[in-house]
Amino acid sequence: MSTSNSGSNHGKLSANDVIQLIAEALEIPAVKLNETSRSHDFPEWDSMGILTILTMLDREGVKCDMGNTEALQSVQGVLGIFRSAGRVD
Repeated sequence: MSTSNSGSNHGKLSANDVIQLIAEALEIPAVKLNETSRSHDFPEWDSMGILTILTMLDREGVKCDMGNTEALQSVQGVLGIFRSAGRVD
């Protein structure tokens, strides 16, 4: 299931959907990201990038503890947040 940029659809997502959301948040092409990508691989994925990812999570209806910044520094971590929220199988 694909999501729109509006964030109004809060259904199940695939890993590729989450990668697309991360890419949009960081304003980088999704083809540059994969499930092993980490923040240190991209200058855009700095502290402001993490805040943008937090905003995206909120828009998607996924709650994340601000103390969980380590999870916000990798695609696997963000996928884990979505999985914990029951949004990714």
